[in-house]
Amino acid sequence: MQLFHSGVTNPLSSAKPIPTGIDKRKQTTSRFLVFGLLSLVVLVIGIGILLSTSTNTGEQFAVDGFQRRTFSYYDVLGYRLSATEYFPTTGNLEQMLAKKKWITSTGKKPKDSEWITFNHITFNQAYVGDPQILVDYLEMSNNQGAIDLLAWSTNNPGYASVMWPEIQTAAQGNMYILVPDIIHHMLALSELSGNSIHRGKDAPKIEDLSKEKKAALIAQQTKRGTESLDPFLETLYRDAGKAAQESADTKRARFCYEQVLRFAPNSADIQAELDKLPDEPVEESAADEEPVEEEPTAEFTSEDDFEQ
Repeated sequence: MQLFHSGVTNPLSSAKPIPTGIDKRKQTTSRFLVFGLLSLVVLVIGIGILLSTSTNTGEQFAVDGFQRRTFSYYDVLGYRLSATEYFPTTGNLEQMLAKKKWITSTGKKPKDSEWITFNHITFNQAYVGDPQILVDYLEMSNNQGAIDLLAWSTNNPGYASVMWPEIQTAAQGNMYILVPDIIHHMLALSELSGNSIHRGKDAPKIEDLSKEKKAALIAQQTKRGTESLDPFLETLYRDAGKAAQESADTKRARFCYEQVLRFAPNSADIQAELDKLPDEPVEESAADEEPVEEEPTAEFTSEDDFEQ
């Protein structure tokens, strides 16, 4: 019997294979893997954005010994994600000043209230305080800036012994704005032709002098520095005190007028202005603390407050 092709295709012969249970499981697993990888990528990006927007960093300064430290912590909408981590950053210049006793250093670790936050950076704002003025000058020595105050102080010990205590006094009164005037006054004095040791490259170094010449130089610088800086500071504090009084900054005005009287005790006009100022509230003295031990590379605390 002869068979004839009818031209009709059997639908079963062109149909796709029906997936088995194993194939379905493979497809499901692939979808889960893709979804998992995408979720992981989104999670990593989200954590990165969260950490970058919640990072808080800053710097703090203590007048005692000109100590410095940086800090960092994570914070989201007022909720802490980590403890505060501190790193000491006190430079060689500050350590030398304390060692030479040109600034006072109690040898104690500053209390929380004695640390001044002068630089605080968050995701959407940045705070910079007045101590940054002094810190910028201290940093110049570390970064080989325009003025190397470490080298200058080493080569001009007489001038340095007069200048640095006055800079610390200004810092104690929160008058950092006067620091540039004091520094540049003394730098200009040290550049006078009568001074054999100055910042010039070809100038003789103090270590090259004999013991007698070094002692004579220090005595000369100390005398000349005091005679020049004292009247300069009297005028500087007088003007600053009047400016503070006019802006109703009683605390700074009182401090400045007290400094004027330190240099000119018989200034009746300044005493009269000082008497007009309201009395400052007396602060209770805190108990003495234990001497500070050598600080580790980093320290951790859960304190949330920073003095600004």
